[in-house]
Amino acid sequence: MARTTPPRPVDVTAHFPELTPLARTTVRLHPRAGAPTTGDGSIGGPLLWPADEPWPTCPDHSGPWQRGVAPDDVRLHRRILDETWSRPRAAGADLLTAEERVIVDRAEKRRRVPQENDEALMVPVAQLYARDVPGLPRPDGRDVLQVLWCAADHAGDYLPGTVLRWRTAADVTDRLAATPQPSVIGKGNCPKHWPTG
Repeated sequence: MARTTPPRPVDVTAHFPELTPLARTTVRLHPRAGAPTTGDGSIGGPLLWPADEPWPTCPDHSGPWQRGVAPDDVRLHRRILDETWSRPRAAGADLLTAEERVIVDRAEKRRRVPQENDEALMVPVAQLYARDVPGLPRPDGRDVLQVLWCAADHAGDYLPGTVLRWRTAADVTDRLAATPQPSVIGKGNCPKHWPTG
């Protein structure tokens, strides 16, 4: 089903004509939960990545450990919360058992977590195919835009370090079998739909 943004209730440029030259056409994405493959556009899903191309890392976060949370703890935290919200409980009763509370609390606290290979692997944020995003710029005719970011907190501006990759889908014949997973993520930089498998 094609989804569109309804017309604006007010013509902003009628009230602020100086904004007229700044107008641009945009595409609003409507992601839905699913099980995307490397051949799909996605938010937080697997990327169409050549097997012989090194996975990007963040040079600001190399070393034997980082402060953050372990991805397995985040996945377990999400699974526990999904399960607990779906089970019946008496009014005023605790949502979590004592054992579940220990696990959930651990996943919410930053601590020193060992980092495999002393490298902070970038995390897939989005993969956009030109076929799905009308008007997506296509440098050199490339048809896939991939966005990755560093899952660790960055001091100063606290914005995640990002990497953009443009590629042509047909050129990727030998695909990476599985997305590399970081061994530690910053508490605030875990995408909501980060792969849970």
